[in-house]
Amino acid sequence: MTSPKVLLYSAESRLRPPLVLMDRLRTTLRRRLHFYTDAAHFRHGDLSRLDYRNYEGRDTINMGDVAIYQSAAALIKRLLPAARIQPMNWGELKSHSLTKTDQENTTLVFNGSGYFHVELNGRLASRIKEDFDWWLRHPVPAVFFGVGLNRPGSTDLNAPVALHPDDAALVSQWLALAQAVSVRDASTQAALAPWTTKPVHLIGDPALHFCHALGITPSREKAASARKPPLIGINFSFHGKISTLLLRNNLEAYCAVLLKLQKNTGADYHYFVHYEIEKILPKFLAQRGVKIKKVSAGDAASLVNGYGEIDLHIGGMLHSCILATSAGTPCIGLAYDIKHQGFFDLMGLSENCLSAASFDPEALYARAMDLLANPQPVRAHITAQRQMLETETLHFLQEQFAL
Repeated sequence: MTSPKVLLYSAESRLRPPLVLMDRLRTTLRRRLHFYTDAAHFRHGDLSRLDYRNYEGRDTINMGDVAIYQSAAALIKRLLPAARIQPMNWGELKSHSLTKTDQENTTLVFNGSGYFHVELNGRLASRIKEDFDWWLRHPVPAVFFGVGLNRPGSTDLNAPVALHPDDAALVSQWLALAQAVSVRDASTQAALAPWTTKPVHLIGDPALHFCHALGITPSREKAASARKPPLIGINFSFHGKISTLLLRNNLEAYCAVLLKLQKNTGADYHYFVHYEIEKILPKFLAQRGVKIKKVSAGDAASLVNGYGEIDLHIGGMLHSCILATSAGTPCIGLAYDIKHQGFFDLMGLSENCLSAASFDPEALYARAMDLLANPQPVRAHITAQRQMLETETLHFLQEQFAL
């Protein structure tokens, strides 16, 4: 009997090979030159020239997306040990071919996070129609697993999403033909439900279960009461036009809050790099006197172990918040997209999601002080909510792979 095959279609399903020597030297030199220029301007309070594209390279990868793939693969393997899981990145499906045998034995899993990327004008990413056209030629069972809807740049984190009529029709066709649909948050559920008669299961983001799915137990060197001085994690988003604009607008204010926390609590800071070009940000913080005790820039497993050692995390990238939560650590989100609010609402911690578009320094300081003063109830709540969502996630997968 042929083992079942799962095409696990994710934003980033694998690490990229290291750059060859000359590419590495050119990329390093370009980044250093731009950093020295940007740092010189930042000393005078000017971030107008800061642009993520100056630091991009073929080595840049979103570690949160890799964590989604690794979590989903581990959860599927737990239920279907004999499965052959083939990783595939978004955009690669259109050039993939299946043999007749594979087509009879393959399930296509659209895996996690912002698969439905919606621009502010209501148009979907072009890859979604390409994926649909491929599926019409290869009609294997298709499952949407913890997918989400991204709408970067929206200033209202709770606004409903209106799809362009052509894209709404495509989504309706897609969902009608899919075997099952599950989503990461209630806002995605509300956006997709009108376009299908199928149940839209609310299960959360697969990466929320990263630690448990991969058998990782983050170390905890904490007393039952709050530790003095605290160790606070930081991550800022610097990987696209919208997040770069918000970073330009807010970095001075972020520094001011971190300095105030440092002065009043003695806090040390641990910066978590989720995207290669963020490595310049701890240097900017140090320019303002923010004490960075450690910078973590490893794989997802290394990141979650670090998240387990801190008292509080302040995260810009959504999966910085999700992986911190996976490790059981209280987190405050600096939201640049509706997806952040969706995650914190799902966890029952809406008050810990703050808008980066209308950033309020005093709100961040107050939330941080409250969470540092009384962390244990939040930690207990995180554990209970994550376990409940893992049960829902496994139940959904069991229904899809029961045969």
